[in-house]
Amino acid sequence: MAARLFRRVTPVIHKLDHAIGRLHGRRRVLVELRTPVYHAVLAPVADALANDPGVDVWFTSEYPDRIRPLVGAERFRTRANVEWRRFHLYLNADPWAAANLRRCAHRVTFFHGVAGKYDLDRPDGLPMDFARYDAVAFINGDRLQRYVDAKIVTPAQAALVGYPKLDRLVRGEIDAKAIRRRLALDAGRPTALYAPTYSEASSLHLAGEGIVRALAAHGFNVVVKLHDRSLDADPKYHGGVNWRARMKALERPGRVRYVEQADATPLLAAADVMVTDHSSVGFEFLVLDRPLLVFDAPDLPRAARINPEKVTLLRSAATLVRSPEEVGDAAAAALAYPDRLSAERRRVARDLFYEPGTATDRALALVRRFLDAGRDATAAATARDRGRIAGDTA
Repeated sequence: MAARLFRRVTPVIHKLDHAIGRLHGRRRVLVELRTPVYHAVLAPVADALANDPGVDVWFTSEYPDRIRPLVGAERFRTRANVEWRRFHLYLNADPWAAANLRRCAHRVTFFHGVAGKYDLDRPDGLPMDFARYDAVAFINGDRLQRYVDAKIVTPAQAALVGYPKLDRLVRGEIDAKAIRRRLALDAGRPTALYAPTYSEASSLHLAGEGIVRALAAHGFNVVVKLHDRSLDADPKYHGGVNWRARMKALERPGRVRYVEQADATPLLAAADVMVTDHSSVGFEFLVLDRPLLVFDAPDLPRAARINPEKVTLLRSAATLVRSPEEVGDAAAAALAYPDRLSAERRRVARDLFYEPGTATDRALALVRRFLDAGRDATAAATARDRGRIAGDTA
C-alpha cells in the first residue's frame, strides 16, 4: 500500500519541484564526462551553452581526478554533490555510466563514436536504459535506424544531429602548422599520427613500439596518441602495461612525440597520414581525405565486439598492413599517391557523419528545445501573474 502510494505521489512531487525550478530565470545544465575523451565530444555544446548569460553549466564524473583539471575546479561537482541538486538539463555521451539524478527535468545523450565497438551497432541486448532520455542524438542515420527498428529508442526520442566534435576540423578552423610548431616537430618532414584503440588485442599490444620506430625510420615525424583507456588505472583495459612510460621512452626531440590530450582532433589536422587498428578517430580522419593505414589486429574484432560491417568499411578506405616492417613503406607510398582511395574515403565519411561542419548548430537547437520550454513556461506564468495583479488593482 505504501509503495503504491509512493509511486503515485513521486511524479507529482517531481512536477512541482521542476515548476519551482522554472521560476528561477537561470537554467542549470549538468554535463557528465566519464573520461577525458567525452570532453572532446560534448565541449562544443557545453561551451556554447556556457556562453549564454542565462545558463549555468556544471560538470561531473565518476573519475573526478581526471576530469576536474579539464573543466576547472569551480565548475566541477562530484556525483554525490549533484544527486539531489535540481537541474533543468543533463547531457552525457555514455548511457552505460549515467549519474543518478533525482531532480533533473530533462536528459539528452550523445554518442561518442562510430566505430561499432562493444555491440553499439547491435543494441538489442545492451544493458542501457534509453527510456530515461528525452532525446538521443545520433551521429548518422544508419545507427539511428538500427535503434528505432530494435525499439531501443522511439522515433520521438531519435534526433539526427551529426558529430559536433568534427565541425572545426571540417571547416578548416584548426591551424595544422601551429599544432606542429607546438609539438616542436621538424617542419621539413611529413607527420604521421599513430592512434590505436585500447585492448590487449590491439595493435598497441601487438606491435605498437615497432610501428612508431618504423615510421620514424622512414622519415616521418611521429605523434603518438593513445586511447584514454590504455592509460587507465584499472589493468583490465591494458593488461597492466605502463604504456605511458613505454611510449615516452620512444620520444626523440623534433621527431617522435607522445601526446596526452582529451581531444585528438587537432592531431588529426596536423597529420599527413594516420595509422590505427580500429577506432573512431580512424573514421574521423577520413573527413580530411588523407591517407589512412589500418594495422591488422586479427583478434581485435572479437575482443572489442566490433560490428564486422564496420571492420570492412574502415578497411575499404585504408591501406591494410600486417607488420611494422610494412608500415613505413606503406605510409611513404600513400603520401606519394594521395589520391588512391580518395573516393572511398569521401564515401565512408559521408555515410558515417551527417552533414559535418554544422552538427553543433543542430545539437544546440536540440538541447535548447528543452531549456527554452522551461523559459516559455516561466514567461507564461509571469504574464499570468502580472495580468492577475493588474486585474486586482483595477
